[in-house]
Amino acid sequence: MKTIKNHFPAWVIALLLFALPLATYWNTTFHDFGLRDDYANLREAEEEPGKIVKFTASHARPIYGVLLQYSFAPIDSIEQLEWLRLAGVAGLGLAAAALFGLLRRLDWRLPAAAFTAAMLPLMPAAQIVAGWATAWPYTIAALLAIGGFALAEGGAAEHRRFRQIGATLLVAISALTYQPNSLLYLVGIVAALPGRRNQSLPPNLRWIWTHLVIVLTGLAIALVTMKLLYAMGIFDASKRIAFEHDPIGKLGWFLREPLLNALNLFVLNDDEAATWTAYTVSAGLSMLLLAAGVGIEGWRRGARAGSFWLMALAILPPAAFIANLAAAERFATYRTIFALTAVLLIFLTLSWQNLCSLAGRNRRFIELPGYAFLLVMAIMLARTHAYVLIAIPQGEELQILERVAARIVLREWPFRIYVVQPTPADSPSPISYHDEFGALSTSGALAFGSDWAPKEMFKHLMRERFPQLPDRERRYQVQAGLKPPPKTESFDLIIDLRQIRNFGPLYAGPPASKMTMKGLDLLP
Repeated sequence: MKTIKNHFPAWVIALLLFALPLATYWNTTFHDFGLRDDYANLREAEEEPGKIVKFTASHARPIYGVLLQYSFAPIDSIEQLEWLRLAGVAGLGLAAAALFGLLRRLDWRLPAAAFTAAMLPLMPAAQIVAGWATAWPYTIAALLAIGGFALAEGGAAEHRRFRQIGATLLVAISALTYQPNSLLYLVGIVAALPGRRNQSLPPNLRWIWTHLVIVLTGLAIALVTMKLLYAMGIFDASKRIAFEHDPIGKLGWFLREPLLNALNLFVLNDDEAATWTAYTVSAGLSMLLLAAGVGIEGWRRGARAGSFWLMALAILPPAAFIANLAAAERFATYRTIFALTAVLLIFLTLSWQNLCSLAGRNRRFIELPGYAFLLVMAIMLARTHAYVLIAIPQGEELQILERVAARIVLREWPFRIYVVQPTPADSPSPISYHDEFGALSTSGALAFGSDWAPKEMFKHLMRERFPQLPDRERRYQVQAGLKPPPKTESFDLIIDLRQIRNFGPLYAGPPASKMTMKGLDLLP
């Protein structure tokens, strides 16, 4: 009975952690919308089996492609994308429960372990996973990476070598799924630092180096595997597979953009700098807390302990972004900083514990209310960001095209449709950041922009409208561009999506179900 009593609360907390993202993102999960790649994957999984795998494998993520192919294939409507979003949210819950178990095994106190694990599925990077059906396999990569560290550190000492080999393989499989999330392995290294305070510097350095070798070897195995597959002609490598030629410049970019995004657990970046004041203040507070954590570590436990902590803080965050630092691309997105944000989250929690330790016996009166306040704020913001900045604008965009599709009557000669694509400035969202928060699927003014998204959306809508018409795609044509068509060209219908901005601001706007077509140019 004693064992049951000791473990029952931990099981309850693990179940609550699993349920937390399900409850937080419920409105986003079951809203009617898709997000860009969702539409293409939905069609290709059925009509062109294998295309998704070839495309993702060209970016060195073949397992990701297999998971997408077999998860999108049973889905036959846009509405059913909600089940893949649910899979992503459930994956976030499993990652939170797994992290909680790992932290407890590393002798973290219950409040700190529960708080840190609860924050993991609420971070901005997790909000993207919750709102993007195509991103659900990211959670598989995360679970493999966390499991890799747990395997390397657990079990009997005589089997350590076999466990390390197993951990390396898990990192490699995770990297072949989604490289950035394979670096969540490093979360375990940071979480284990307090338990190694009594160790001298040389064994601590060897210990960190051993784990870094596991990660680097796993990434190397994944890279060599893909190089062999490319060489054998099984897959073709994308032109985007290239290494950075300016590492110093890349490091400066890392400090200016991805690192600042990761330091902000609550405030989102914005392309128009609308959130700049809160964004910089939040990042500054995080940096002050990290500095205080290092200082208190050195003051309470000696200069050697403080130096080791500072060294870990300097090495591990960049290491958690190494896959993107090595790549010759500089497009800062939240979906690529899950591992980086998680590593900083662990450091911030440890720094908060160090700061609260100054209060002595009264520390719980500061530490626990701090956890409660931050967690409540994180839940509210995560729910709002995912719904208002992803689900609502994408849902309104889809509703416009659904209403148009409901009016179309196909005929023998092609019905010609022209879509004037919106720009980021036309988004009804209060803020917009790159191709994630506040973005529109049909936008053609960003790096991802092209005319394929509105065409894919129309294909699904026409299939739902005319399911029994075998040659329906011959009976209509869709063109898209950032400007209205020239007067020399004739179209049956022109849809000006730029006026979707008339629906904003959505924070105070009516629900999607009550929106009307007022203000939109639909020219017959």
